[in-house]
Amino acid sequence: MVILILPAYNEEAALPPLLDAIEAVRNAHIPDLRVIVVDDGSTDSTVEIIQGESKQRAWVRLIPHDRNRGLSQAIQTGFRAALSDAAPGDVIVTLDADNTQPPDTIPAMLARIEAGEDVVVASRFRPGAKVYGVPFMRRLYSRAMSILFQAAFPVHGIRDYSCGFRAYRAAVLKRAYDVYGEGFITEQGFACMVEILFQLSHLDGVTFGEVPFILRYDLKPTATKMRVLRNIADTLRLALKHRLGRR
Repeated sequence: MVILILPAYNEEAALPPLLDAIEAVRNAHIPDLRVIVVDDGSTDSTVEIIQGESKQRAWVRLIPHDRNRGLSQAIQTGFRAALSDAAPGDVIVTLDADNTQPPDTIPAMLARIEAGEDVVVASRFRPGAKVYGVPFMRRLYSRAMSILFQAAFPVHGIRDYSCGFRAYRAAVLKRAYDVYGEGFITEQGFACMVEILFQLSHLDGVTFGEVPFILRYDLKPTATKMRVLRNIADTLRLALKHRLGRR
């Protein structure tokens, strides 16, 4: 089984076409795919749309937050819900809900999991990857973080540390919660995605890989929710903590 987590905040325009794309992949390649939409206190019609979608598509489930708690809490809610249903050999995928990351990349990610890797990241920095419509500051942030982390804080097999489009072997996530408990994910912002990689890299035997994908930021219907300078500061602080912890 594949469980796809969509952390969503005010994505009323993006979710219908995204779910159509997910359904196409499900019908063609992954008939046992399920979707968990974690609504993080949206103030638009996101909840109503997903409630309607879940009636037509029984494989879609909504978990709402009573208020906006941030990406970290949405990811954790999704992980907990997915792990409560997943067998050790199942795969848990995280995907942005803004329709910028194509679900048709998922079969290639699952192939790498089936080949033996435990965590597979959809990467902007592998041959064949393309990026459309990303603002300059975000492109600069992503590239700078990739270069810095590969040089100073490497996770073998990873070039794209901040992309949230990932596939995880369920057994590895369960092991992380068994080892770290509530300390598995402590960052409150977008830096939590980097933290997850660092934490998993501390576990013996966990292997990482990447596949290229096409990021369609030009299809994003809403403004970015990331505060770039804040995220840079959070990520650098996290990287330093990771390095000191390793020592």
